[in-house]
Amino acid sequence: MVFRKARSGELIRVRPGVFAPAEPWNKASRDDRFCASAAALALTCQTDPVFCRETALLLYGLPLVNRPAMLTLRASSTSMAGSVKRAKPKGAAWPIFGERRISVPRAWSDLSAAQQNPFRQHLFPGSSMVLEDLRLCLADTLPRLPWEDAIVVADALLSGLRSTSASMPAAMNAAMATPWTVQDLTSLANSCTTQKAAHRLRQIAAFASPLSGSPGESWSRVVIDRLGFEPPELQHQVRAVDGRLLGILDFWWKGLRLAGEFDGKRKYAGSNSYSGRDVDPVILDEKLRSERIQEEGIRFVRWMWDDLTSPCRLEAKLLRAGVPRH
Repeated sequence: MVFRKARSGELIRVRPGVFAPAEPWNKASRDDRFCASAAALALTCQTDPVFCRETALLLYGLPLVNRPAMLTLRASSTSMAGSVKRAKPKGAAWPIFGERRISVPRAWSDLSAAQQNPFRQHLFPGSSMVLEDLRLCLADTLPRLPWEDAIVVADALLSGLRSTSASMPAAMNAAMATPWTVQDLTSLANSCTTQKAAHRLRQIAAFASPLSGSPGESWSRVVIDRLGFEPPELQHQVRAVDGRLLGILDFWWKGLRLAGEFDGKRKYAGSNSYSGRDVDPVILDEKLRSERIQEEGIRFVRWMWDDLTSPCRLEAKLLRAGVPRH
């Protein structure tokens, strides 16, 4: 019965012995399908797989700009390292995530089991989802990431902001509840496997900020810096003459009395918005907020995800607004 439905496309075979109804699977977000695939892999492995690198970061609730195409986990031995791609089964709108098994760094061979300290989330009796120790994972992964991803992750650690997903176990988010300090981030360099990686990690810590309010704002900082523009102040408070708070700006160029705002679609997306409220009240509040701030003689320049993926568009907007170069 199950296999017949899988052959007809009614069920999607996520992993051997694990199936999902096609319609909700195809409608699910990429992050939810990714987390569900990791859980399915954990359920079907004879020994608990230890998820690492980008997969572990996402399961810990940390955001990434460039989402991984494969689940990454530690190989039980060097001979087991390698990748397995998965085809798109009948009825699926998206390919099934493959797996990439990575050897444990040689530099970690002297670490005790307690020092490696994997995070274990029990799924069902006899089955667990195991994540590599967060500090080791970050030390191994951050230096390898594209700069925008590294800063998005580092900012999220410092600000305490986390991605959430219906498929993400609550205990994993709870493990990330306390914001990090810059010193915490810098100290990861001590666990890097090469001097080059340690140097890269220190650069990441130096650029990171606890004031970024979203992954889009973190990515915006990276693009603004790459384009050579004057760095803005973050989370600037605008107050009326009587001291009333009129609003908090994502970006602020004081000399220009110019506010920069990243408008990600999630900001207005109902229950998925930053406020969790319905779309219309959120849009109305944003309109009234902008009007109050503009009455103080402040101009706005706004951008969205597309302006970050095509930096020349953001460059043109900032030049029109008069933002100076370094």
